[in-house]
Amino acid sequence: MTPWYMVPHLLQPVSNMPQLTEELWNKLWNAQNEREAARREELRQAVARSTPPLTADLVQALIHLNDRYTREIMREHKGFTLAERRTSYLTSLAIMEQCLQDLLAEICAFEAAALTEDSTLFDRNGDADLKRFERAIQKELFATANAAASLVDHARRVDKCQPIPNYKTKQIECFGTDGLHDFVIALRVMLHHLHIVEAGWNMTTSFSEGTKTASFTISRATIERVIASSPDRFDRPADAAMKTYVQAAPEQIDLRAVFLDYRARMARFHAWMKNVLESESLIALRDYDFVLREKVKSDKRMFWKAMMGNWLNWKKSPDPHNHIARYLTPEQLTEVYALPRNSKEQVDLVLRYGDKDGIVDDALRKQAYELFERSPPADPLLLKST
Repeated sequence: MTPWYMVPHLLQPVSNMPQLTEELWNKLWNAQNEREAARREELRQAVARSTPPLTADLVQALIHLNDRYTREIMREHKGFTLAERRTSYLTSLAIMEQCLQDLLAEICAFEAAALTEDSTLFDRNGDADLKRFERAIQKELFATANAAASLVDHARRVDKCQPIPNYKTKQIECFGTDGLHDFVIALRVMLHHLHIVEAGWNMTTSFSEGTKTASFTISRATIERVIASSPDRFDRPADAAMKTYVQAAPEQIDLRAVFLDYRARMARFHAWMKNVLESESLIALRDYDFVLREKVKSDKRMFWKAMMGNWLNWKKSPDPHNHIARYLTPEQLTEVYALPRNSKEQVDLVLRYGDKDGIVDDALRKQAYELFERSPPADPLLLKST
């Protein structure tokens, strides 16, 4: 049989084949983009129509899109709105926790500076340091009060999107009815809208116990005056409990005591709420999370396969032993190097410890085996020295 390259007519250009001009290329490119856009629109509509969980085929189609398109389409998922509000809520919670930590840490730093035996904080030369403490604690108080109000709003938005059973009951159980929570929220209204309630330092000495304390306080009389001057701002039912709390407070309200107590109550409530948001009963939310986790895993798996394939094509592949310490703890490394070097058992253990997202499949594992097999044996001098 005559090979194709020996047949003269096959070597001639095809006269009816269109020449690939720039105009034709653009036409083909635009047609391809239109087909892909139409396919994405089909997926968007399929997600919008679907009752979670999505079918396996639909999930696979979504995770193989560009990440930008996957996330755009997933906005149509039934779990998207709750997932978005949960993210805002958890971010707000983290900010509030950080604000509380910063406020309490600044008060503790003041106490340490004030109570040290050779403290010069209250001397003329220490005035600048004292002023710095006053400004810093005022700032942290402002930030904490605002963060507390923000957290209340974001938690309510979650409950509004997905009514949480026993939400109000649990709120009362954790925060109590003594008005502390309402006092913290009222501080935000005062500081943000009405009056910068100044926090001042306070030193106390117990002669019977031989102890000293130093903290920052706000004046109860000042709080009461601000409340009285703006009655329209404090006429909600919740403000009655706040006023009762203020009336029962000492003349100087200790900020550390207030916010340590508030932090403990807040922690109980939000631990419960986070647990609720992790419930398997929230089927749409669980499915939304699942799809995005699968997308992340798919993208990472693709990245590592590409990297492995690239390294395995090098004339001299990189030595994985030079890098695994970045991904494993010292204890894990000890276990890894107790196994035969470059053995499958050693590679399997490295992957088990290093694969936090569960991205390793059979193909990627096979690439890892080959990469380790190419690694040089351990330096005998190094082994002898250890």
